[in-house]
Amino acid sequence: MKLNKKYNLSLSVIGLIAAVVMLNYLLIYVESKDPDTSIKSFSDAMWYMIITLTTVGYGDLYPTTTLGKLIGYIFVFGSLGVLGYLISTLSSKYITMMEEKKLGFRGTQFQEHIIFIGWNEFSRMVAEEIYHTSKKIAFVTAKKDVIDLIYAQFGKENTFVLFADYNNLDSLEKANVSQAAAVFISIPDDAQVLLYVLDFKKRYPKPQIVVSIENSKLKDTFKSAGVTYAIAKNEIASKMVASYIFEPDVANLNYDLISSSRGLDDYDMQEYRVKESNQYVGKNYLEVFIDMKKVHNSILVGLSRKFNNSWNLLTNPPEDETIQVNDYLVLMCSGSYKKELVSTFGVEEGRVIE
Repeated sequence: MKLNKKYNLSLSVIGLIAAVVMLNYLLIYVESKDPDTSIKSFSDAMWYMIITLTTVGYGDLYPTTTLGKLIGYIFVFGSLGVLGYLISTLSSKYITMMEEKKLGFRGTQFQEHIIFIGWNEFSRMVAEEIYHTSKKIAFVTAKKDVIDLIYAQFGKENTFVLFADYNNLDSLEKANVSQAAAVFISIPDDAQVLLYVLDFKKRYPKPQIVVSIENSKLKDTFKSAGVTYAIAKNEIASKMVASYIFEPDVANLNYDLISSSRGLDDYDMQEYRVKESNQYVGKNYLEVFIDMKKVHNSILVGLSRKFNNSWNLLTNPPEDETIQVNDYLVLMCSGSYKKELVSTFGVEEGRVIE
């Protein structure tokens, strides 16, 4: 099939060149009968043809005989074809380019971003929380009709959408998956998610993997497969409902704290890595607690520290606990102090790669 296409294209090109040569020699032949003609050589004929086809029309060369003018008409109408071809080709390429860009086929250069594999109402709500942290987000969806909805909700500055079959792991390269910080997998069937995780982890070991599952009893199974966090939606919902029944104020506070702050007066929980240059390195927990409250109007509720390649959350540790490099301090603060905390710690909030 490819050979036939190349053969037909070659014949078309040869035929076009032959027609051009014949028309130009015919033009010279008929014009040579008029001594006043300006077209006297093959180069003159070629120049006249090119100027006419490109619609430039300098007027320095032109036919004077009747047959020469008829040939000129062929060139004139040919120029309309050339213009039409160029305009349609450029329009088609532009439309194709915009469509490929919209569908994500041209890829993204996002790094340390969060990739959402699978699109549904739950993943939309999760993405909305992350969106308000100003982190870059990439979506991989097999539903073409949701692409405009995603961009309408999250904009295009920090958002990338790829239309692809997410079971084709090669297609994830366009979402720059190897440079992603984390991947959130939201596929309805737990068995499919588990198989997907196994294949994904072999191919892309760097990003941490977070999955939402239906059966909470499978959490250990998913962690053994390489999942960083497996969240059972029903388990979280049941705890929140029980809290609302028994301790509604605690439930309201917890709901606010696990949501991203969207205004200056909104409170949420944040965590920041302690760098070597951080002023709190070597200080005890109580000192930092008091300083965070006095200076940043934030409450230090715990710290996360790595032991034996796993992270351990120390909630309300002893007051003499020393802050170490690479600890993560967990804080409750309002949106109005977020920029100030980022400046103090010298890092953005969050821990998505470890």
